[in-house]
Amino acid sequence: MLNLSFNMLHGQVPTQGVFQNSSAISIVGNNELCGGIAKLDLPPCPSFKSSKNKLSHRTKMILLVVGLVIFLSLFVSFFIFLQRHHVSKKKASSTPSIKHQFLRVSYAELLKATNGFSEANLIGVGSYASVFKGILDEVQMVVAVKVLNLQTRGAFESFTLECKALRAIRHRNLLKILTICSSVDFHGNEFKALVYEFMANGNLGNWLHQVGVGDHEQLEEHRNLKLIQRLNISTDIASALQYLHCGCESTIIHGDLKPSNVLLDDEMMAHIGDFGLAKIISTVSSDVAQVQSNSVAIRGTIGYVAPEYGMGDLASTLGDVYSFGILLLEIFTGKKPTDEMFKDHLNLHNFVKNALPDRVMEIVDPFILLEHNRRSWIKDCIVSILRIGIVCSMESPTN
Repeated sequence: MLNLSFNMLHGQVPTQGVFQNSSAISIVGNNELCGGIAKLDLPPCPSFKSSKNKLSHRTKMILLVVGLVIFLSLFVSFFIFLQRHHVSKKKASSTPSIKHQFLRVSYAELLKATNGFSEANLIGVGSYASVFKGILDEVQMVVAVKVLNLQTRGAFESFTLECKALRAIRHRNLLKILTICSSVDFHGNEFKALVYEFMANGNLGNWLHQVGVGDHEQLEEHRNLKLIQRLNISTDIASALQYLHCGCESTIIHGDLKPSNVLLDDEMMAHIGDFGLAKIISTVSSDVAQVQSNSVAIRGTIGYVAPEYGMGDLASTLGDVYSFGILLLEIFTGKKPTDEMFKDHLNLHNFVKNALPDRVMEIVDPFILLEHNRRSWIKDCIVSILRIGIVCSMESPTN
């Protein structure tokens, strides 16, 4: 006898086992029971299976609707994206952009940009070329146009070398070439020019030695290269050389590093330019990258060119390092290596070396000292920099 009376039970009563015999069980007092055998007179149980199926079907419908909404949203979004991409691509292809395409310029356009290559726009003259400031109408951009003097011997070779060197290099501290022009002028003469980004603050030589500056008030402003600016410029130059010597697929020797070839942008960041004497070396078999034996030594600028070049040695990356050392000494002393005071056995290297470390404040560019009172701190800083310049500009490349 199974007595389950008055236990507040609920749910479906089984129909198997002891529950097959109504006289063997007692379930009175459990008002929420259902099902069981017919003799128990309990109400039938609701169909849980059908309600479960109904719920499942409802869920499926909800999921189907949500899925369709998501699919349609993605489809519409993708269609809108394609349309916009097509419009922007079409717009970009119709509007010339210096950032995304190589400029094509003619002789006539450069002539107009520089106002007929007028003297008023002349910003520099070199061994093989003259540089003019200009504005390209097509893109409304200020540029520097380097026009080759093809009557000068070596100018065509310089043009070829510069194009070859610049086509494969990209660095924030190298002057960026925008395009070239190889054409004929209105008289039928051959014309070749390179177009560069314009550097608003000119070249480093002008800042160090007041080239082209007039009255005293302008002079003071022009010479105001602060210590931190000189440090940043030196670091920029070193960074560019590191890239040329070690960061390119082929080692590139600049060959003519000097203040006039260091250009300063509107934020006083330095950019090395003028690769007319550059040498490109495809393979480097040792720490000293050298050109092949049939190559001539690089012609450089007196005072900055490595001494070994004068003895017929092959061009090497160490030649650039020597030039960098001399340039570093010039930046912080304000003295050119060709200054009249340097004669007999005295040169810029020995002049600085003899003053280190005790007399360094006597040889430092006085404009550096105008901005600082704590000279002991400046002295330590400048001594460490000039020592780098001395080590880089040793007479023997092995040192």
